[in-house]
Amino acid sequence: MSFRLVFVLLALSAGFAHARTTEVPHTVAPGRFLIEMDALSLTVDRAGGDRFTAVAAASTFLSTGLTANWDAQIGVELFLSQRVTSGGLKERNSGLGDLFVRSKYTFYEDESLGVSAAVIPYLKLPTNSGGVGNDSVEGGLIVPWEADLGSGAILNVMAGLDLARNDADDGYDSYWYASSSVGIPLTGAFSAYGEAYVAKSSGGAPWEGVLGAGLAYSINAFMSWDFAVYRGLSDGAADWNPVVRFNFEF
Repeated sequence: MSFRLVFVLLALSAGFAHARTTEVPHTVAPGRFLIEMDALSLTVDRAGGDRFTAVAAASTFLSTGLTANWDAQIGVELFLSQRVTSGGLKERNSGLGDLFVRSKYTFYEDESLGVSAAVIPYLKLPTNSGGVGNDSVEGGLIVPWEADLGSGAILNVMAGLDLARNDADDGYDSYWYASSSVGIPLTGAFSAYGEAYVAKSSGGAPWEGVLGAGLAYSINAFMSWDFAVYRGLSDGAADWNPVVRFNFEF
């Protein structure tokens, strides 16, 4: 399994701190702050006799509004642990992850139709320790889109392109991905969603296909918890990835 796949499953395409993998096009209002955290994420993959396990804790984004449709974001992976077992040999690395700098600009919004779209350029800076990163600067662009389906149901679609350091460490591969989620309200403060994710690297790695489902609980208008489980559908994706998320706006 390549490091790039590890990063996707732990950080979920540099959007790891959301109440879903798929990004939303809305920005934080000026003067307000939003903390989005993957409180705990576990990735498990088995291929033949090999086993890969990764744990991420407190992967966090802090966003603040600059204008009504533009915000700035900074993210950090506070703890990553990766363990590989192959042929009776075991290797484990753990430490601080990388730093992410992003900005979101909502370039289209039609309240009458319930449709909006944004762009999110980002840069990853190698601040990792303990051998959990690839010590390379990487970046990319994400384009999220949203539509109100009525009766509280929301459709989110995201497409993105990353420039990721290749496994040979002698250049960069392009990494294309897309995801979609549909969320529906249940009763009271609970809502549910389903999600799908596909990705392919120019480096020749197998394509990745993932399906997931989650349940969100809103404590109030500014605070929520979210639990989701993702299941890999292809050789390029990890077998399982359960994640617990927390959002808080102030």
